[in-house]
Amino acid sequence: MAKKTITKRTDSTITNAVTWYTENRPIYELLSKKVEILIREIVDNSIPIHEINSRPKEINSFAKKIEAPEYNDPINQITDLAGIRIITYVESDLEKISTLIEDCFDIDIDNSIDKSKALGEDKVGYRSIHYVGKLPKERLKLPEYKKFENCCFEIQIRTILQHAWAEIEHDRNYKFSGELPPNLKRRFKVLAGVLELADREFNAIAHEIDEYSKSVDSDTKKGNLDLSIDSISLISFLNVKFNDLIKHTNFDPSFINAEFEKMVMNELKDFGITSIRELDEIIPADISEKYISYQINKLSYIGSYPGLLRNIMMVNNLDKYFESCWYGHFNIIRLSTIELLRSYHIDTDEIVKKYHLKIKN
Repeated sequence: MAKKTITKRTDSTITNAVTWYTENRPIYELLSKKVEILIREIVDNSIPIHEINSRPKEINSFAKKIEAPEYNDPINQITDLAGIRIITYVESDLEKISTLIEDCFDIDIDNSIDKSKALGEDKVGYRSIHYVGKLPKERLKLPEYKKFENCCFEIQIRTILQHAWAEIEHDRNYKFSGELPPNLKRRFKVLAGVLELADREFNAIAHEIDEYSKSVDSDTKKGNLDLSIDSISLISFLNVKFNDLIKHTNFDPSFINAEFEKMVMNELKDFGITSIRELDEIIPADISEKYISYQINKLSYIGSYPGLLRNIMMVNNLDKYFESCWYGHFNIIRLSTIELLRSYHIDTDEIVKKYHLKIKN
């Protein structure tokens, strides 16, 4: 798609530009979606992402923007006709995503900007990374991408807190917009500084969690298990302890959701397990092999950490589990659990009858 060139601003410049964009907006809509898909593919769960979205610029927004006198050639000057926004959880992920973006697209460095750096040392406010880019030449050679040859797009990357500030500050329908009295304006700017500090603290805590997780992994591999049970130590220990199970079956190495995680950790506590060493001591040496045999025999359910930990407690002391930890959380017991318990010569019939459990295949 060849861009129309306007070299001198006249009264008809805005009208011509709006007409051109109205006709070509579908191409930018398609481009924004294509770039969003490509970004999702390159990120591919390697970096935690809160949200990725895309949009073509609205025609009214385009018309309003080019009213500014600096746009004497708006068709070639406006770079955000296709826009993609990536929202991360913490600041450290911004750099990781930026590296991926710079590697995968043809980035116009001169027209790209890190708004945080642009603020300087003595100001607070809007922070976000803005990239102006095009699809790489190799991709533009493909027939389905040829139409985007002269089209650029803008990628914004920001954290959740940076996004919250930007949404409030930029929403012209909200009461914070416009020219505020000096005292309110100052308080608004101070709040931006508070959000920036909070962003950095979240980032620091995330880093410390990663370091703690690494230390637990290292301790577990070395046999140093004198650690209190918490969310990080527990899942780090289980990932190392049941590495073979995870590798050789479709076992889900997670707690499914926070509710399940909290529930099972309370059950461990009620069972008398408060440290990683105490948990390790009640894990049957052959339980991974039994789980793997279920997979080989094609039983339909292989499980996740909540079920595994409950099975470990039941194998260790069935009566204690149901008397001290169960609390009627569920009224079904899977056939695979029944088979597992029986493989340890545990009579399950009495428990099934006593607690009115239904066996689920």
